[in-house]
Amino acid sequence: MKLKASWERAWNLGKEMSAQYDTEWAAANALPYSILEDMMDIVGFEQFFHAGFVGREPEWVEAIRYGEIPAEGRSMNWADHTWEPGVSVVKIIRTPEDENYESIYDVTVGWQGREKIKVAGWWLGLTGSDGEATLLGCVKA
Repeated sequence: MKLKASWERAWNLGKEMSAQYDTEWAAANALPYSILEDMMDIVGFEQFFHAGFVGREPEWVEAIRYGEIPAEGRSMNWADHTWEPGVSVVKIIRTPEDENYESIYDVTVGWQGREKIKVAGWWLGLTGSDGEATLLGCVKA
């Protein structure tokens, strides 16, 4: 899967700025306002900038989640009504056995009648408020 142009731009910018600045905060403060607007307006821009800054390569993965993929492209943290850094998934599939392995989420979320679906998306090593992996550009697999 190919990265969206805006995400590739954000990742490259983060990578470039990591060579010039000691902290991501200092790098972000040096950005022109137009790029800061992109960070606020383009879902995923900030996360790809961060991944580039810390040297994390985007990885296209398959995963399992409960419920449909949010139309906004990211999940909501219902405890404090803030956006998660992507779409929450209960597990990333690394081996064929992973798809059928039951996790704590199968017990805590599965009983709520939400459909368990297979998805794919960009994994940047980011997690949601409950420690769950989050993916960007998430689609049904």
